[in-house]
Amino acid sequence: MAGPMTTVLDATIIIAAMDTNDAHHERVADFLKNTTDDLRIPKLSLAEALVAQVRVKQGAQAQAAIQALGIQELPDNLVSALDLATTRDATGLKMPDCVVLASAKAARARLATTDTKLAKAASDAGIELAL
Repeated sequence: MAGPMTTVLDATIIIAAMDTNDAHHERVADFLKNTTDDLRIPKLSLAEALVAQVRVKQGAQAQAAIQALGIQELPDNLVSALDLATTRDATGLKMPDCVVLASAKAARARLATTDTKLAKAASDAGIELAL
């Protein structure tokens, strides 16, 4: 019997989860509450998601809440610089989105994002979307 599916999260998922005013908050909160997936996030994406919380001196609390949801950082060596450059060349995405896309591909994982450009690039690359 196979274990849980791995889903790589984009920063937009964490941002939407923490901001009740975000247009995607309810959908993302439902996803995070109900998923049985193994949730992973690249370090760069996690840092991107924590910036607003750090600004209001809530960075450590936000990181603890993210960890409490079972979201874990992906290993730094999952993708190479060449993987990222190849992804950027093929998609034209900004580098933080390339990190998420290349990470999902390398981990043979689904991808969760609220970013339409990233979602399209993932779909075009044959990566299943979790959200």
